[in-house]
This record gives sequence, C-alpha cells and structure tokens, in this order.
Amino acid sequence: MLFRKPATAKVTIKLFSGINRDIGLTEYDPSRGIEIDVRDGTRLKKALKRLGMRKLMHNAYFQNGERAGLWSRLRDGDEISCIKPSAGG
Repeated sequence: MLFRKPATAKVTIKLFSGINRDIGLTEYDPSRGIEIDVRDGTRLKKALKRLGMRKLMHNAYFQNGERAGLWSRLRDGDEISCIKPSAGG
C-alpha cells in the first residue's frame, strides 16, 4: 500500500497544581488523568495545546517519570504529568 494511515497513540495526561482549573476542566480526577488519542510521534506541545493549555513555558513536564520538554515526541502508552512549579517555605 502506497499510503498508510498514520499510527495513533493513546496518551494519558495528568494535571497537577490547579492546571485543570486554569483550563476550565470540571470533574477532573487527577488519579486517572485525561486520555487523548494523538498521531504517534506528536510533540508534547501540540497535545497540550489541544487540551486548551496556553501558558506552556510556566510548567514542568514529565514523560513516564522522566523530565520532558515541549518538543518531546509522544508514543503509545505514555503518561505525561504537568506540574506548576511553586516555591515557599
């Protein structure tokens, strides 16, 4: 077959530190996160924008427990954690 349908990836995105409220999600369960389908290899930045996140540079991201950048590519089964950095004492 000359043209193949692009492979899709099911990705779980977990939002912490009130990010879910910032983007207007109601009835959000942080233990389950949000499952989205993206094209395999999609950049993290594009997936987050699809959720409605706009201030991407202000957060920390982890892909399967490892620090990730907005240009990281997503694969099937990835778990993304989004955290607002905070300071204080």
